[in-house]
Amino acid sequence: MSLFKRRSVDEFADNLALYLPNNILFKGKNVSGTNLRKLIVGLAGEIYRANSLIKQFSDEFLPDQTERFIPEWESALGIPDGVFTGTGTTEERRRDILIKLASLGVQTNQDFVDLAAQFGVTVTITPGIDAIKFPLTFPIPLFATEKEARNSIVVNYTAEDIQVFPLTFPVTFGTNEIAIIQGLFNRLKPVTTKVIYRQI
Repeated sequence: MSLFKRRSVDEFADNLALYLPNNILFKGKNVSGTNLRKLIVGLAGEIYRANSLIKQFSDEFLPDQTERFIPEWESALGIPDGVFTGTGTTEERRRDILIKLASLGVQTNQDFVDLAAQFGVTVTITPGIDAIKFPLTFPIPLFATEKEARNSIVVNYTAEDIQVFPLTFPVTFGTNEIAIIQGLFNRLKPVTTKVIYRQI
């Protein structure tokens, strides 16, 4: 929603004329065809042009609405990076900008869950020490030691399009959204924390 009302050049000219005195020297300020009115209309044209640019900016500057300022938003957020490429459709690039902005405030488990939900992916996050208490379906344990488990989190997710052999490198598990989520989580996790991804 724009903060600026759209006005015509004549409306701007009328507003400018209101600032001039109502004496004989300025009696032509509202009379069409007079030199004074032409001057006022000329000035109003520039105000109209500036107002149009301000209105365009106010309509476009929000990242979920913009088309014109997508490159500026990407540049400000450091896109492309190791997660987002800065390519794709306008909607995808807008989504990436919003996700990157949302990821700046990620701190809790729920923040990570909410971040994945923006991609339409449901994840659950379990501390590694709690994960070793559950029956595991893997032929090998998730963690070698209890200390490793304490410094780890397990991210469980559901995905349909999973890579099968022969695998391509780098190996990603699931859809492109899962690969992006993994990249984001790996950047946002505490430095000393290991993340293990499991499809459920």
